[in-house]
Amino acid sequence: MKKLVSLLLVLVMVFTLAACAPKQPTGGDTSDEQTAKKVLGVVMPNATHGFLGESIKHAEAEVKALAEANGFDYKFLTSKESSEQNNQIDTLINEKVDAIVLWPHNGDELRSAAQSVMDAGIPLIIYDRLINGFTPTATIMGDNVSIGELTGKYFNNYFAEELKAGEVQILEFKGDNSTVPQQRHDGFLKTADKNFKIVQSFSTDWQRAKAQDQMENLLNTSKPEDIEKIKAVFTHDDEVVLGVLDAISGYKGPTKLNIKLVSGVGARRENLDTFKPTYETLQVDQVTYAFSPAYVRQAVKLGLEVLEGKTLQKDYLIPTEEVDRSNEEAFRSSETYKIRYSIQ
Repeated sequence: MKKLVSLLLVLVMVFTLAACAPKQPTGGDTSDEQTAKKVLGVVMPNATHGFLGESIKHAEAEVKALAEANGFDYKFLTSKESSEQNNQIDTLINEKVDAIVLWPHNGDELRSAAQSVMDAGIPLIIYDRLINGFTPTATIMGDNVSIGELTGKYFNNYFAEELKAGEVQILEFKGDNSTVPQQRHDGFLKTADKNFKIVQSFSTDWQRAKAQDQMENLLNTSKPEDIEKIKAVFTHDDEVVLGVLDAISGYKGPTKLNIKLVSGVGARRENLDTFKPTYETLQVDQVTYAFSPAYVRQAVKLGLEVLEGKTLQKDYLIPTEEVDRSNEEAFRSSETYKIRYSIQ
């Protein structure tokens, strides 16, 4: 009898210890906390400098900070071209991440991969460049149409007297063939006076050096009477502006230049620093529209909201600010400017 009681006591102790012991996680050697963590994929073009280089720094800083504060994991991927970006998206789909923030190289070349994300039931947030004919979970971008519209209105006011007399000829320097320049171009045409005539349009690949070469070639090969008619340059990027100004300041030809205004997008410190000296030396005014590399942080924040189960709007437009000689010093105190340079 004593042996039976002892055996029963031993069994009770074994079951008690087993019940109190910590449970081991299923699905490998990961902990409960790791198993429960959601994963956000952030996919961008790569760059080491310029607007895109700054954007990468902001995006990586934001996703790292949010992951540490909110307990999720992330995959941060950059690529040289669309084919590599397509492969990265396929990998994220196979890894069953919980949401993806995508800045496409080129929307048309990413349509199939983006559709695969949606077909897999993974929320997809598109940043900056649209994919025509495709509806993701949400799209967030700068208000490019408004940037173009504001530029058109600014040109109207600046050349009000000249427009009364007739045609005013201008040049246009686009970034590339993506939806961003097209939206800015369309916005400009919507508000600009019909007497503005774009006599030539260039695609710069967002490069200062390429814009400089294009402008120099035009100034050195065009007829003097044609050059003299050009009154303004409408560009889609601040770095492009500097290339145009390099060509204007370096021009040694016989023709008198009558370019009075150059517009840009970005409101970069490097450009703001040139506003006053460019006017004093070349008598060329500038206007630019704030478009910060830090805007990508808002796209990453939307990714967090998806992980938290929140429902997003379909479209988010980030407003811009107009900056010229009259307010460039005040703009340096704005939150847009401070956040842009907060990680440098």
